[in-house]
Amino acid sequence: MKEKHVTEVLIDHEQHQRLNEFADMLESIAKKLKEDKQFTFLHNEEEIIIAPSEQVEAEYKYTIKGAKHSFEIELDWRTDDKGSQSLNIK
Repeated sequence: MKEKHVTEVLIDHEQHQRLNEFADMLESIAKKLKEDKQFTFLHNEEEIIIAPSEQVEAEYKYTIKGAKHSFEIELDWRTDDKGSQSLNIK
């Protein structure tokens, strides 16, 4: 029988910000990933360390519905042979 894993949502966050603020955040994440192989997300005064493995699967999705455009970036990686984690940046 296959073991069923429970999904644990550690971050579910949306915020309105200016485009240059969003770009700065992406640059900060990229810099930390290159230098430290991880970054810290502060959510509700809790620090959540996000540390992908060396091999990641990146998914990009761009949709248009009327006047609303949406671009999503998703990273998936495995921490062992059984489980996986993901990060969505919207």
